[in-house]
Amino acid sequence: MSQKTEKIFERAKVNLEEENHENALRLLNEVLNREPSHKKALRNKGLIKILKDSVEEAEEFLLFAIEQQPQDDQLYQMLGTLYHNHEQPIKAQAQFKKAVKINSANAIAQQGLGMIYAHIFGEHEQAITHFTNAIEANSNKADVFFNRGCSYMITEEESKAEDDFRKADEMGHKKSGEMIKKYFS
Repeated sequence: MSQKTEKIFERAKVNLEEENHENALRLLNEVLNREPSHKKALRNKGLIKILKDSVEEAEEFLLFAIEQQPQDDQLYQMLGTLYHNHEQPIKAQAQFKKAVKINSANAIAQQGLGMIYAHIFGEHEQAITHFTNAIEANSNKADVFFNRGCSYMITEEESKAEDDFRKADEMGHKKSGEMIKKYFS
């Protein structure tokens, strides 16, 4: 990577942070014209595409980006998230699985798999495994604990469910408090 390319990329990042997406996109395109497989430029352009373009355009770009960086778990996770957010759970599941195959510590992909197994397939044992993997990958988000707690409730592991609801409640998850009052008070 040339220093000039990296300077252009740094300017693109600043523009992205300032939400100047048009300028950021122009600069990212300049980086990608110089280095078509620039991992961070592909990720950031993918993010802009997700924010600004149609689902089809974002999907098309992310598939292109994956061709350029087939071992980048974050690109698969981004595509999985795009599919998940647009109610395409089977496609989302496939992309999340690819992401965790490359990097089992990809907390977002693990959480996505947990959500799909819990809410789409009703496979709560699988969901618990993925939520646990997300937590172990330092995704200590209230939503992860809450969702794992719900799966524990369904699998009749009440003490584990209570622990997760309490953790989620401590983190400010509003529905966790309701679950604690309803089932554990």
